Amino acid sequence: MSGQAFNISNRVKAIRKEKGWRLHDLAKRTGISVATLSKLENGKTKLNFSTVNKLAQGIGIAVTDLTSPGLDCTKQRTMTLGGGGVIFETRDVDYEVLCADYTGERQGYVKLTVKSRAIDPSLPWHRHPGKEFIFVLKGALVLHTEDKEPITLKRGDSLLFDSSIGHHYISAGRGETELLLSLSLQGYSNVIDTLRES
Repeated sequence: MSGQAFNISNRVKAIRKEKGWRLHDLAKRTGISVATLSKLENGKTKLNFSTVNKLAQGIGIAVTDLTSPGLDCTKQRTMTLGGGGVIFETRDVDYEVLCADYTGERQGYVKLTVKSRAIDPSLPWHRHPGKEFIFVLKGALVLHTEDKEPITLKRGDSLLFDSSIGHHYISAGRGETELLLSLSLQGYSNVIDTLRES
């Protein structure tokens, strides 16, 4: 487990104990099994974006309060240097959380690298409350949603959609597909008022 993942696991454990919750209580709040939470707190399983998101929502805090607790959220600006964001790797996409020290904000910013070339039926749909804005930085994206036909977005294209509807990201170009996402913190606070899937 990386140092960052270890810090998040310790933070979750500390918050749980501070609130007087058992693992069973946290499992009910997050939808994550007791066994997985136990492994998480003991550093025996890998953290991913979806799991951190579910933890933040279930606890009732912003994802950034797990990834960067105690940072000054009164700053008038913040910066993430290239490759310096909080990174979560999953089977289908890699997430880099940007400007995570703006902990008081109701918006989340994420750079996505899409790895999937086809929908993997063993992976659940991505979904979280709120709205999601996508801007394609590189390559081509096919966005699949539960309710509509797939849509293809190319470099420079953007889309705003209801992220509570199940969705999958598929890379359609020859090279990597990279996206800039902005998530409303109904999605990033209930992520972040549900975030950071294997």
